[in-house]
Amino acid sequence: MNNPARSRRPKDEVKHEAILKAATKLFLKGGYSNTSMDAIAAAARVTKQTVYAHYKSKDALFTHMVSNLCDRHTPSGQLLEKENKPVENSLYEIGLGFLNMITSAEGLAATRLVIAEVAKHPKLAQRYYEDGTQRMVTMLAQFLNLQNKRGRLTIPDTKSAASYFFAMLKGQYHIRMILGIRPAPQPRDKEAHVRETVTIFMRIYGGSKPMATSSTL
Repeated sequence: MNNPARSRRPKDEVKHEAILKAATKLFLKGGYSNTSMDAIAAAARVTKQTVYAHYKSKDALFTHMVSNLCDRHTPSGQLLEKENKPVENSLYEIGLGFLNMITSAEGLAATRLVIAEVAKHPKLAQRYYEDGTQRMVTMLAQFLNLQNKRGRLTIPDTKSAASYFFAMLKGQYHIRMILGIRPAPQPRDKEAHVRETVTIFMRIYGGSKPMATSSTL
């Protein structure tokens, strides 16, 4: 995905952040269809021309909002490449970040927004998937490939394994929270769930003869 931040000048940073903050608030509160670029410009206290100077379309602005949400909960690449760090610790950090993201108020609102808009804007759903779930799967698959090379894991299909990892993490929490079923999990509940997921994952893929899988993505 092209990063619109690369082409803007440093002095535009404040306006850029104001636009993104305003768009996030309006998208998640009023929905995609009901949010106009004029409203975003007004909320950010800039002109509509300024908004378009940073983002060529409302679709691009929404996509960057999703990407920004993922960035806030994704461990840095440098952190995941540390050779002396146990695989389980890295998986725990990835897993907890992902679970916190999808169960956060913003994460849930974004998912509900896309589900509500999918009939009218199918491309929006595709972009949401690509910059959300698919991006996380790709990131984890790359990490697992690195661990294969280091001899710590032996996973025939890292993309499939990554998909299963995130599916296990969603468990019962995600659908319950999407539907607004209470009570919401406490931090200790999520931490315990992530630890259990990592334990199961390592039992399947951490041995010398892991369970064979085939990618379905």
